[in-house]
Amino acid sequence: IQKLMKQILKCSLFAIWLGSCSPSYKLPAEYQSVATNKTIIANPHVRVGEEYLYRATITAYGHTFSGLLAAKITADNTWRVALTTDFGNTLFDFENQSGKIKTNYITPDLNRKIIIRTLTSDFKHLLKTHWQVTQKYTNGTIEVQQSKDGNDAVYLFTSGTNLSKQLNMQGKKLYTTFTYNSNNITIEHHTFTIKIVLEPLIINH
Repeated sequence: IQKLMKQILKCSLFAIWLGSCSPSYKLPAEYQSVATNKTIIANPHVRVGEEYLYRATITAYGHTFSGLLAAKITADNTWRVALTTDFGNTLFDFENQSGKIKTNYITPDLNRKIIIRTLTSDFKHLLKTHWQVTQKYTNGTIEVQQSKDGNDAVYLFTSGTNLSKQLNMQGKKLYTTFTYNSNNITIEHHTFTIKIVLEPLIINH
């Protein structure tokens, strides 16, 4: 893990510079704007009061490691998430209290601001329970609900109550793509060579 994180850190500044040169994201032309009454939609994959356990596989710059990721949502925008190795060693333990992130523990190999910022940003998007819709688009089959995360846009690809894809912007650039299916959740970064796959194991109500 130490070798992997050093490589992530080394590549991060170059990736940020490269990302700043990438074109702004636009929805495909097939999606046309439609009227919306600015409704609030719920995230069908997470709910307040539940605990989740995933088999997490993280691939970064050609290296892969895995472990168990536990998440508990106690209120909107309030959660705790921790990753442990198969040997029971904790790699990190983050807590979000109404938008304020607290690092309860992080292994020294991961204790870098850019790594903490990247991981907690992913969890803020993953564990968000509701979105305020500001604009809606459709291609006749799939609806795209546009929302905001601070000053950044989020595009949610939905069919009925099913959420299949989530695009998270950073400024005007595509930052991450979340893909949801029956077997796993995939998080792909577009400014770093990082991919996270989460396979649900247990959900306690």
